[in-house]
Amino acid sequence: METILLYCKSYHKDVYRARRLAESVQRFCQDGMPLIFSVPARDLPLFEEKLAGLPCTIIADEEILARTREQYGTEKQSFPKHLYMQLTKLEFWRMGMCRNYVIIDSDAYFIRHFSRADFMSDRETPLTIRHDSSELREFAVRSGNNKILHDLENQSEKVRAWFNRPGSFYDFGPCPYIFSVKVFESLSRDYLLPNRLTMYDLLQKYAPEAYLYGEYLEHCKAIPIIPSKPLFRVFHYAEQFFEAQMKGESEYSWAKEYLGVVIQSNWAWGPDDGNKKRGSSWLRRILGE
Repeated sequence: METILLYCKSYHKDVYRARRLAESVQRFCQDGMPLIFSVPARDLPLFEEKLAGLPCTIIADEEILARTREQYGTEKQSFPKHLYMQLTKLEFWRMGMCRNYVIIDSDAYFIRHFSRADFMSDRETPLTIRHDSSELREFAVRSGNNKILHDLENQSEKVRAWFNRPGSFYDFGPCPYIFSVKVFESLSRDYLLPNRLTMYDLLQKYAPEAYLYGEYLEHCKAIPIIPSKPLFRVFHYAEQFFEAQMKGESEYSWAKEYLGVVIQSNWAWGPDDGNKKRGSSWLRRILGE
């Protein structure tokens, strides 16, 4: 069983982003840290073709969810479809492949050398992404976008109310973040089963997954909490990316502080995806596309 591995939940529209991620792992990983993709079973042939020869393993989402259903039964038809991605990420631990895993999305890629040690505080204890989100807050102020702050704080307050945790606001993202199997074992054994709840119930009430994990860890202390700032330079908005370009930032400068970059696919198009309409019209105007 691996101490820690990289896990990416993907699907057919992100296959070229997934390939870019796998290529960056091939280029920069120094110790053979495994990369696992899970995709819908119908997408397996596509991923196997496009990622052929790259250092990764591809499994079906259905393998993961089958283990969830063994534990909790079949979800109700009313379970929201948009939560399946988060459910799969939270339940990957049941595959028994590792003791910890790094959730990394398809729109991320590495920009410098890395190893397992970059995600661990010691040989057994992973880092926990936990910070005050100062960078995003400062951007929100500069851009005059009050909705960013409102959404950030509302998201946190909702999950904090789960255990009535007093004290500081914590941001447990953005992705990539690091999950410990010990925390999920505690969540299942010590909270869900005694309260006759399922992960379906919990996720519908306390999404997103990073906050659900982080706030439960604050409550249960199943592992020592070793806080870490974000490990990747994350561009949530096109305006953030353009601002960084205007300042002369680049992958070279980001690599001094970060392991990689995330350019979120809700506004940026992926390599070779042939669908620039998905990109931000604002950014396309800036780039002359």
